[in-house]
Amino acid sequence: MKRFCRIRLLVLLAFTISTLFIAVGCGKDSNKESALEIRFATFFPPTHKLAIITEEWCKEITKRTDGKIKVTQYAGGTLTPAPQTYDAVVEGVADAGNTVLGYTMGKFPLSEVLDYPLGYTSGTLATNLLNSYYKEFNPKEFDDVKVMYFHAQSPGILHSKVPIKKLEDLKGIKIRCFGSNAEFVKLLGGVPVATPMAEAYDALSKGVANGAMLAYEALGGWKLGEVLKYNIENYYSAYTASFIVMMNKDKWAGIPESQQKIIEDINREWIKKQGKVWDELDEVGKNFAREKGNIAIKLSEKEQARWLEKAQPLYDKYVASMKEKGLPGEKVLKFCQDYLKKN
Repeated sequence: MKRFCRIRLLVLLAFTISTLFIAVGCGKDSNKESALEIRFATFFPPTHKLAIITEEWCKEITKRTDGKIKVTQYAGGTLTPAPQTYDAVVEGVADAGNTVLGYTMGKFPLSEVLDYPLGYTSGTLATNLLNSYYKEFNPKEFDDVKVMYFHAQSPGILHSKVPIKKLEDLKGIKIRCFGSNAEFVKLLGGVPVATPMAEAYDALSKGVANGAMLAYEALGGWKLGEVLKYNIENYYSAYTASFIVMMNKDKWAGIPESQQKIIEDINREWIKKQGKVWDELDEVGKNFAREKGNIAIKLSEKEQARWLEKAQPLYDKYVASMKEKGLPGEKVLKFCQDYLKKN
């Protein structure tokens, strides 16, 4: 009897140990299969094509990593407002995000020139310039995040509630703008009203501003064609808005090297895709504006040259400021101007 009890006890012990090993093994397998979660923040509303294209970027990462990395987009500023997105990513409030550099003036001094009225002709050209600039100069001002890629809006020009055909017509007009655009608006004789894009409709509809510096894209994508009447095509002095898609550095460091390479490959593909979307949206915006009865005012070459000349103090101030900081502002300005002339 005692021998039977001893055997039974040994069998029970063996069963318990084997069950424990199986449970531990299953736990390890489960951990291996669990996806790395990444929360991606953007201020574009979910139906906007610029939210759709980053949503596709998120899904492509999940797809190509076989579900090992799951990127979830939080659109419409639901995770973090646009002006706070960069810092939110740095601090890990968001794991990754998409935002406008000009919403945090002074944080990216060397890169501010990218938004200047340099005479941009397309979103594709602006996007390519931004990524070429980053590759060429690798500015330290972005060292606190892992840069995925940059993209830039199609040409930013003036839109207004009243007809503007010459510089003199701008005197005293309140213009919605952001970042370095505020300085340019002053140089043109206007009164800058610094407002994020999400607040532009209210500012224009309520008369807080009577015009806006923005791309045709915004007339459709943000419905601003409903509250604006005239599209002033000052392309010689067209600016852009620089966007960064970035990831928290610690989150990036936690991704295996093989999966990092997959993401880098996707980033290179999305530079082209994102530039193309900007240009497509520009055409959509133009059509929306025409449907709403907007009138395009094409400035003469002589008048456009006058507007561009007004921007010169902006360039001079930038170069001097960067020199004081020990940064290659003059080289960056020349790089940008030469790039736009060649492409």
